[in-house]
Amino acid sequence: MVIISFHSLEDRIVKAAFRKWNALVSARRERLAADAAEPESELLTKKPIMPSASEIHANPRARSAKMRAVERM
Repeated sequence: MVIISFHSLEDRIVKAAFRKWNALVSARRERLAADAAEPESELLTKKPIMPSASEIHANPRARSAKMRAVERM
């Protein structure tokens, strides 16, 4: 799942949701470690991906965009 936020409050919500989801998955993984279960998800971006200077120059509205991603396995 990839989410692009354009406002700091939106990014805060996404960041908190991904952290909470990752914590739940980690806890579930620890309980199922005896069963050698595969991990269900992985955070792909620990920090948000921001637009480059050339992208901002081409599209000034992109300056506040932040992209975060998580992958379900």
